[in-house]
Amino acid sequence: MNSCSTKWLHIAFYAECVGFLLSIAANCVLLIAISDKSRKTFGNYKYLMMAFSVLGMFYSTCNFISKPNVHITENSFIVFTVLRYSKLNKFIGSIAVGIYSSCYAMMLSFLSIHFFYRYTSVTAPLYLASRFSSKSFIFWTLFVVVYSGIFGCSSYFLCGPTESKDRELEMEFQNSYCLKPEEYAYLGPQYYYKNAENGERLFHAPSFIGIGIQTFLMSSTFVFVIFFGCRTYSVLKENGLTCYASKELQKQLFKTLIIQTIIPTIFMYLPGSIMFYLPMFGVKIETMANSIPVFVAIYPCLEPLVAIMCIKSLKLRSSNKMCCSRNRRRKVGVLAASTSNSVAFSMQEFTVPS
Repeated sequence: MNSCSTKWLHIAFYAECVGFLLSIAANCVLLIAISDKSRKTFGNYKYLMMAFSVLGMFYSTCNFISKPNVHITENSFIVFTVLRYSKLNKFIGSIAVGIYSSCYAMMLSFLSIHFFYRYTSVTAPLYLASRFSSKSFIFWTLFVVVYSGIFGCSSYFLCGPTESKDRELEMEFQNSYCLKPEEYAYLGPQYYYKNAENGERLFHAPSFIGIGIQTFLMSSTFVFVIFFGCRTYSVLKENGLTCYASKELQKQLFKTLIIQTIIPTIFMYLPGSIMFYLPMFGVKIETMANSIPVFVAIYPCLEPLVAIMCIKSLKLRSSNKMCCSRNRRRKVGVLAASTSNSVAFSMQEFTVPS
């Protein structure tokens, strides 16, 4: 009896559609709120926040196009896209999954830049002009591009499709999702495989190298985030550091960064780490694997909401935008009603019989 089910594929598909729409809407609201603020309020951090918001929409778009799903076996983990949902062919589908992994790394690297900026603004504000100027923009752009490029290339070239993976996944996907090989495209490491001649279990060196590279990249940025975050927090606790208004804004921005770090840690990093390492020890957890795409789809719309809610000036600006819009509609309605009443009253005066 075939017990395969497409339930989780449908759940992930609808979660990705909803997450994409919410992400675009929330990031647009944040961009409008930030763009209205003067440079004196946030300094160059204004442009850093705007760039992060734009990249968030790009990340959400890549997630929506590739529509990633996750499957964990005893020897591997697979990030795959169902071709009837993504509307891609098998070759392009694998490339789309690779680009999506690059987008994940891009967001991670940009988050570390955020923390470095806050660290510099609190501990060494005189260096902001040199570390975050128009000249240094090229350096930070190259950092993000190279970081995400290495991450994506290691996914595609070192953890790409192979014949041994195809053989293992054919039955796995048929039994789990009712999918045939031509209906999905994938990337992912296969830590162990069986020799076709004698059945001996062998290590797949490219997979270990690829995951080793990605582990180094992820852990290095998180070490930077923790270091810069702890140093910034310790300095902000000191009394008499700056004027109250400046210190209050620094606390709001730092609080935003902390929450914006906790969110990807819970929704992406921890599930991703479990996905990376459990297959090394032959552990298979289907429920965790099936829930990862849902978490990933929800993540992009949470980041801008945190910024809007935690930074008072942005929260006030967003509220004013919506309130002003409602007030305009109300005023127009009242004026229209008053005009109509006046016209009706005048017409009645002219039609009174003599």
